[in-house]
Order: sequence, then structure tokens, then C-alpha cells
Amino acid sequence: MNRGEQLAVLSGAAAEQWGLVTAAQAKRLGLNAVQLLRLTEAGLTENVSRGVYLVTAAGMPTGLEAKAAWLRLQPKEFAWDRPAGHPDSGVLSHATACQLHELGDIPAPEVDITVPRRRTTTEPFVRLRTAALDKQEITIVDGLPTTTVDRTITDLLRAKADGGHVGRAIADAERRGMISLDDLAEAVSPYNRRYGLSAAADGRDLIEHLVSQAGQSLLRHDMDRASQQGFNEAVNRMQAHVAKNISALQEHVLPRTGLYAGLDEALAQVATNYTSLAQTMQEIARTPPRLDELLQRMSQTPPALTEFFSNLAAPAHPFESRFRSASALQQYSSLPPATRSALERAAAAGASRRGPGAAAHPGADQEPAAGPDEPHHPDEDEDEDEDEDETRKQPEQ
Repeated sequence: MNRGEQLAVLSGAAAEQWGLVTAAQAKRLGLNAVQLLRLTEAGLTENVSRGVYLVTAAGMPTGLEAKAAWLRLQPKEFAWDRPAGHPDSGVLSHATACQLHELGDIPAPEVDITVPRRRTTTEPFVRLRTAALDKQEITIVDGLPTTTVDRTITDLLRAKADGGHVGRAIADAERRGMISLDDLAEAVSPYNRRYGLSAAADGRDLIEHLVSQAGQSLLRHDMDRASQQGFNEAVNRMQAHVAKNISALQEHVLPRTGLYAGLDEALAQVATNYTSLAQTMQEIARTPPRLDELLQRMSQTPPALTEFFSNLAAPAHPFESRFRSASALQQYSSLPPATRSALERAAAAGASRRGPGAAAHPGADQEPAAGPDEPHHPDEDEDEDEDEDETRKQPEQ
């Protein structure tokens, strides 16, 4: 490969690793140490750390020391082949994680890397810490596996970092919405005694203590103070505005209209009218005793009216109850007056022999005596025969 091809091969790998490539990775790509040295002498690459080269055309990345130290943990492996949480891949933590998250101003003279198992390094500015991390405690910042903000703060408290520095990091994280104070308070509560708080203190007390040490304040407290201050200012302005309007009303409007002198009298008159109106409504609501008595009497049916309706329901004459059809009643009405009188006398005489109850309701088997002028009807003879047959059959049943 000529120099251009060598640079193209290195640039393809470095583009996925912040413009960086290790000597071991370059060897995997087909470049030896002599070729790397010649590229460096030509100004196409730059040796930024032991065994780590920067492709000059890519530009200097931020957090160079942390990225170079993380690449050296596994120099042969490319970044895309090192998933977060891999047993041999470290996670940036503690003060280095604070710098990557851009929280506070805590100094980081060393690159802090947490590894899942004990390891050693000969790098003078790299500190390896051993701890088991859950996947929920690892996030990616600028392509680097980094501890989350909550885990970073608890790591700093566990390592007894300066309280002011930690408080500044907490304040910045809270203002940027990167943490939940309730969750963080529960996580940091075991470290109260390390920072001079009593055993009765809780995690919130420790957070406020650290933030106050940093000379900072939480956004929530600032918002509460701002809200209270704004509310007080609004109330004061409203009171001043109302007082100004009342003063102008008393000074200019009321004297000119003549209302000021009679204002108290008008208000008293309104109160009196209101009391009279209330008493009137109460009197209207109460029903007079005479009206109650009248309504009760109207709801009862008079005895005379009851007797009148009873007479209407009764038959007009006891003898007329014998006729169950309109045609029979019509035939009876067409008889001569003398015949009708004879029939009524005969019916009255029969009722007197049976008793008073039978006179009101004569039996169906009783027939009026035929007078000398009564015409003969064959249909009535047939009805009488049927009645006699039914009379004879009744004992058999």
C-alpha cells in the first residue's frame, strides 16, 4: 500500500473512534510500526498517547485523555465491538464522568474507569476502580460508556469527594433536569454521617447541605422564592392600584355628584329593604290555617253528592231490573199503561211475599203475570220452556 492507501485505511477506522486509532488496531488493518512512524513524520497522524494515534484531518476531539485511556484497555478491539457492560470493557466514572456530563467544576487529574473485575495498569494518569455496575447505571456520553448522573454522585460520596464540588454537580444536574431529587435522596442517605450530619437526617438534608456548601441553590427553591416574591409584588401593586382608585373616587367623583354624603344612608336603606323582603318571603312561604282547612274540605266528597251518585247507579224501578236487554225494555215500554200498572202491582206483591231483599233484586226465574190485554209472543214461550228445562236439570247436577 502506498501512503494514500495507508491513510485511507486508518481514516476509515478512526472515523468511528473520534479520529483515534491504536497501534494494535493499525496492525490489524495491515500497517506496521514503520508505516505509522512515516505517516506521523509526514504530519498525517499524531501520537497523542502511548500507542494511540490521531488522524490529523479529523481534528482534536474533546475529552482526549479519557477516550485514549478507554481505547488502551482493549487496544486490539475497535469501539464498535466493545458493548457497554462487557467484562473486559471499562466504564468512565467518578470525576471523569462529571466532566463528561459537564457537571460542576470538580477537578479530574486522573481518568477514572470502573471495571467489573480487578485489573492493573501502568498508565500514570489512569485509575481503575473495581465495582459491579447494572445496565441501568450505564449510559453513553459522546460514544463512551459512562455512569449515570445518580451513580456518579453516589460514587463521589462513597469516595469522600469534596462536599462543595459534589454540591455544585447536584445543583447543575437538578437545574438541567438530569436527576430526580426524591430518587437521589434515597440513594445518598447512607452517607449522611460522612459529611457531618446527624443520624436523624435524611437524604434531602444531605443534598441541601452539599448544595449550600457549594454556594448554590436548587432550582426548585429558586422557583419557590421567585413565585412567592412575584405573588407579593402582584398583591402590593393591586393594593396600591385599589387604594389609588378609592382615593380618586373620594376626592373627585363623589363630592361632585353629591353621593358621598348620602352613601351611608343609601347603604342602610338597602339593608332595611333587604330585611323586609326576606320577612315577606318567609310569610308567603307559610300557608294560612284557613287555607289548609279549605283545601282539606275540598278534598272530601260531600255525603249528599255520594248519595246522588248512588241513586244514579241504582235501577229506576225494581220491576225494570227484570229486563236485561234493550229490546225487552222497549217492549215493556210499548205496553198500555193499564197493563204496565197491573204488572208492577203483581211484581210488588211477589216481592212483599219473598221479603225486602228480594224486592230490590227479583230472581231471574220470576215472570210477571200476563194481563188480559197482553199479546202472545211465541219467542217468549220458547224462553220459558228453556228456563223450565234448566230448572229441572239443576237438581241432577
